[in-house]
Amino acid sequence: MPGRITARSCMDVFNLRSRLVADYQSYTRSFIKIRDARIAEHVDNALNAGVFWPEPLLQLNPTFLPGGTIDNLVEQGVLHPECARIFRIDKSDTDHSGKRLLLHEHQRAAIVKAKKGKSYVITSGTGSGKSLAYIVPIVDHVLRNGSGRGIQAIVVYPMNALANSQDEELKKFLEKGYPEGRSPVRFARYTGQEKGDAREAIRGNPPDVFLTNYMMLELLLTRAEDRELVRAAQGLQFLVFDELHTYRGRQGADVALLIRRCRQAFGGHDIVCIGTSATMASGGSTEDQRREVVRVAQSLFGVDFSPEQVIGEALERATPEVDLADSRVVETIRASITSDAAPPADYDTFRLHLLASWIESTFGVRKEAGSGQLIRQAPRRLQGDEIENQKSAASELAERTGADPERCAAVLHRFLLHGAGLRRSESSRFPIFAFRLHQFFTRGDTVWATIEPGAARHLEIAKKAARPGEPEKPLFPLVFCRHCGTAYYRVKVASEDHGRTLFPREDRREDDDDGSGDAYLYVSEEAPWPRADGPALFDRLPDFMKETTTQGVERVRPDSRADLPEPVFVDVAGRIV
Repeated sequence: MPGRITARSCMDVFNLRSRLVADYQSYTRSFIKIRDARIAEHVDNALNAGVFWPEPLLQLNPTFLPGGTIDNLVEQGVLHPECARIFRIDKSDTDHSGKRLLLHEHQRAAIVKAKKGKSYVITSGTGSGKSLAYIVPIVDHVLRNGSGRGIQAIVVYPMNALANSQDEELKKFLEKGYPEGRSPVRFARYTGQEKGDAREAIRGNPPDVFLTNYMMLELLLTRAEDRELVRAAQGLQFLVFDELHTYRGRQGADVALLIRRCRQAFGGHDIVCIGTSATMASGGSTEDQRREVVRVAQSLFGVDFSPEQVIGEALERATPEVDLADSRVVETIRASITSDAAPPADYDTFRLHLLASWIESTFGVRKEAGSGQLIRQAPRRLQGDEIENQKSAASELAERTGADPERCAAVLHRFLLHGAGLRRSESSRFPIFAFRLHQFFTRGDTVWATIEPGAARHLEIAKKAARPGEPEKPLFPLVFCRHCGTAYYRVKVASEDHGRTLFPREDRREDDDDGSGDAYLYVSEEAPWPRADGPALFDRLPDFMKETTTQGVERVRPDSRADLPEPVFVDVAGRIV
């Protein structure tokens, strides 16, 4: 019985995240050397607070509305009978029968749309099987039209890694279960990674399905040696662009023109144009986003699109929806937290647990205002500080139930990990709680400080224009000697009508910046800079500024004297006075 299925063991991603953070923190601390105790303490506090590796965001992969099986579409006459043999999962070298491929509703809708010869854009999240939404109708078309009749579909990827991944997936479907070289649908990758012999083989015997990137597609239209491929693509049926959201700005304009040239070169006015994306539009209602996708699709493909040609994901809950305002529900959840009981071992009991319902509502899905349809929840922190006026899930749960926040976080950890290993049945592909952690690491910036004496200067761990509330006191980036840890302000000296002024100097230089005026400012009451005529200054100079005369006398090189540090008086605004 499905309800008897128990959880499989799975990796504790929370422990993995802790180890990654600890390793990165150790690595970061290993090259920090700061002499000034106050600055060192400021940086140490920032590291301990996790400024450069904040608490991760957590999001459940939602449960997709089922769309039947490939076998169902074959029985309905939508797909060629051979598709039932091709599209099976878990095929092996010894067992080609595999298991039935269960479709999501958005995949089924896309297959039906393609069957009618309609272009479409599919907008569903990562891991939702967008590639099957165009691969299945392409394979079906080749099976019905016949293999070996030239290039019938071109699929364009923004990165070679994606093309390589798709190439491997197609091998599982189209090669396993068939004698070598006898695949019913031929495909080939043509991305620039292939050796000369492989390219010649593709030109000499073009595949049915052509995987490439937009740069190679551009070259294909212009290179004489690729003319055979252009001829082979006459009457092209499908033109697919994966990850449409990557084509923006100038690159988007280039790709839009490329698509128009392709449609002209391949002589297909009825080409089915397909785009996929997880993040084509954000903000507004689902209908607002759909209209924005239509606008972008029309701009890129140069063909008419309607909102009906935008296929979004259809979701359903894995757990029952409960009224979280009901005091009895809250009390039951509180009791499960304080009792510290283990999560239910079987699928059906776990699915009906009120805390599991709360977790899905918090991290998984919500009803959209107005339409009432289920949409994804935005990623959210499980624990830690408030972000963008939103409390962490553990803090909210503690507030609702009166339980301890730390205990709430621990129970949520336990339920999430348990749900990540719990499937409806042995044949189920996804657990009830497939979730992901979004952990951000930053390389950091540097310390920014006002030009003031040690105890008075204001410190920030990230770039800010000025001291809060005092715009007349700009902040400057600090750099540190890697040998002794002494702090210097990184500045640029500019001549103005009233004299010279120091400005903050970024680490990255603009194209038109020749480096003139670049300087470093040293400010210290405890260890003032040595006098210009004293031996202590000579000891501080780098070796490339010094030389030894034929008489054995050490001195400053003549061509370095202009670069010797000069004493200046500077006010808090950076003006040299």
